[in-house]
Amino acid sequence: MAISVGLAVLELLALGLIWFFWIASYWSSFGDQAYGAPPGPYLQKALFVAAAALVAAVVAGVRRVPVVAVTQLFMVLVICAALTSAKTAGERIYDSSYQNACLSGLDCDAPSPPR
Repeated sequence: MAISVGLAVLELLALGLIWFFWIASYWSSFGDQAYGAPPGPYLQKALFVAAAALVAAVVAGVRRVPVVAVTQLFMVLVICAALTSAKTAGERIYDSSYQNACLSGLDCDAPSPPR
């Protein structure tokens, strides 16, 4: 039981750090023409956490540790649900930040931000 809780806490900590570093890209510059990083690379890192949880679930299933296997499968579902909602919200935040930078005088050739 302690292993399953420990793995879940580590996975949530990893997701929290990924989220923090993405949000920090918006705080790193206070200039009017600055805009943050796109969410894509950070979502890929979070997908790696889900893949690691899936591998842990398979290994726990093979070793016949059902508590860890079920907990890890639950974490995979939670992470995938978070990724689904974070993708749309992250793109909306990134687009808004880019549009604000363009309105502040950033030389924007295209109406959509670079990805």
